[in-house]
Amino acid sequence: MKRWSLLKPKIVVAAPQRRLRLPGHQFLGSRRPAFTREAPGRGNLLYTQALQLARQQDQEAAARTAFEICCTTHPDHTKAWVSWAQFEKRVKKDQQERFHSCRQVLQQGLSINRTSAALIQAWGLMELQKGNIVAAVLLLERSVQFEPRNRPVLKWRAVQLAQQALLDRRRKTSALTAQIKAQLTL
Repeated sequence: MKRWSLLKPKIVVAAPQRRLRLPGHQFLGSRRPAFTREAPGRGNLLYTQALQLARQQDQEAAARTAFEICCTTHPDHTKAWVSWAQFEKRVKKDQQERFHSCRQVLQQGLSINRTSAALIQAWGLMELQKGNIVAAVLLLERSVQFEPRNRPVLKWRAVQLAQQALLDRRRKTSALTAQIKAQLTL
């Protein structure tokens, strides 16, 4: 090898940076905090620990703390937010309180991940279980707007019945509005 070849600079053409899409990870086009990109394995480890604690009957406080730490240190880990919300719904005794706690966790997750289809879908399904069909249908349709792969949920019988009830309600409201306008014009 010639001596001058060692001094010759190499020209490196860098490929344009591509945004990595991990399974279950929604890249929203916004800047993420650096720690969420540096250690994805740590987020999964915290998530796994929180799930293990959630499965144990006597570890409710520890599981809640583990979910809180996981979601605080890795705020874009949507599976952790959804699991935490399901945990809250499962452990509360009072039905009103459990839906409130579940909704609170999902809203907190959505305040950070505004367009997370998984969180919106989870919230919509929770509202459907609660019987809030208007909120459920709107949230589930919104979820499909952000992630078209969520469309099969709209084919579930309970969701279709809720959509039909909402459509009937809208028709009755528009018919009633038309009657009122007709009465006012007389």
